[in-house]
Amino acid sequence: MKISKIEVIPFSVPIKKFADAYTGFSASNAVLVKIHTDAGIVGIGEACAWEPEFYGETIESVSSTIEKYIAPKLIGENPLNIHKIMAIIDANLAKVTCVKEGIDLALHDLVGRIHNTPVYNLLGGCFRENIPVASEIGIDTPQAMGDNALRILDLGIQVIKIKGSDDMQQDIRRIKAVREAVGDRAELRLDPNAAWTTIGAIKVMKAVEDCHLQLLEQPVPSWDLDGMAHIRSKIGIPLMADESIWTPQDVINIARKGAADIINIKIAKSCGLALAKKIEAVAEACGLICIAGTEIEPGFSLIAKLHLAASMKIHPLASEFTELSLLEENILTHEVKIVDGCVKVPDGPGFGVELNETILEKVRLS
Repeated sequence: MKISKIEVIPFSVPIKKFADAYTGFSASNAVLVKIHTDAGIVGIGEACAWEPEFYGETIESVSSTIEKYIAPKLIGENPLNIHKIMAIIDANLAKVTCVKEGIDLALHDLVGRIHNTPVYNLLGGCFRENIPVASEIGIDTPQAMGDNALRILDLGIQVIKIKGSDDMQQDIRRIKAVREAVGDRAELRLDPNAAWTTIGAIKVMKAVEDCHLQLLEQPVPSWDLDGMAHIRSKIGIPLMADESIWTPQDVINIARKGAADIINIKIAKSCGLALAKKIEAVAEACGLICIAGTEIEPGFSLIAKLHLAASMKIHPLASEFTELSLLEENILTHEVKIVDGCVKVPDGPGFGVELNETILEKVRLS
């Protein structure tokens, strides 16, 4: 069996208003990737393209890179050779992690369909059928964030991550407002997206000790592992790395520095599932736990995260699916339901879901 064609379809799904320390959003932008074979079997993936401020990739750059620089290299390759194909891409293109994510996910879906097995079996098997989920609430006024937290609770989600900003005093008010709104009905996390200083992070954590946060995520820039280690030594809750994690080697550096307790694996940053599993394996070897993180994935990438979380040996905390609380359209025929704070992993071939062509036509950009 050979790859015969690679098709890209840029699209944009409207979302409820959301903002983090980088920028604000009104849509989840992505590029659908279809890998066709000469046997007539098609695999579908997605490349995240919603936050150029962070990734440096856009809908236009992802689409053109796949069409002009990747597809010609992969036509005729055996799709079963996922790692070989990703190595070919790595040899021709540095970085562009979102581009690689789209190809990686489509390959996993395709191979799962070829072998009539769920993607989680390609990742080593299933440790859990139901994935505990968390959702973020974007930056807003303290009152609005408290109200938003109540909306998240009403959806059945029991773990909420509060987004922080470069205004640490206002962030303290936001954290306290959210805790007051939800009481003891939800676990709370905090993520300033690297917008704080080392000393400022320690001061904020002391100011909100009575809010009993579950964890703090990446308060300082990605390069500042010494700052992360210092913060970790001064606060009484676990510290999670996100911006500092792109490769397995990053996990080793974090472990050596004592810069985190938890690794947030985002498949847009890890170029998809193959490298994500390597990051998880290195983290386990270093004694660190992992979760699957959110980039407000609009469809197939959302489901890919469920398969990743299902395949994790150690998964003591909820993985993050902010998209479940924000998306205004569903490009899948599958309805993702939250039951008792969890989402069930589809168990059909590949990702176990199908594309809703009608909705795709509504949200596609070209």
